[in-house]
Amino acid sequence: MNRELSVHVTRYAGPRCAVVTVSGDLDKMSVPLLKNAVNELVVKGNPRIVLDVEGLTFCDSTGLGAFVAAMRATSQASGWLRLAGVPGHLENILCVTDLYRRFLIDPDVIRSLEHAFEE
Repeated sequence: MNRELSVHVTRYAGPRCAVVTVSGDLDKMSVPLLKNAVNELVVKGNPRIVLDVEGLTFCDSTGLGAFVAAMRATSQASGWLRLAGVPGHLENILCVTDLYRRFLIDPDVIRSLEHAFEE
């Protein structure tokens, strides 16, 4: 069952970060939605991004590539990318591909935002 990707952005002025919530299937057809959201945030001066992936139902290799590209873009802009609410199926993929250790990963968005407010 193919679930259309939904991308929602919430900006926070205090810690100058944003939460990008994605739900549905992240694949080669939907990756541009995520990439555009992240790139727009970075260009507009929001290089600290929490990527809420709790509602992600599918992620292929292009989705993983989008995560890596987002991490690089935020890092190059002196920011960071945190993955929040990683579901089991995505955690398995991240571990198998050895990407799990490369990302900042939090159990939920609240924990990610706590890190943002502490900085």
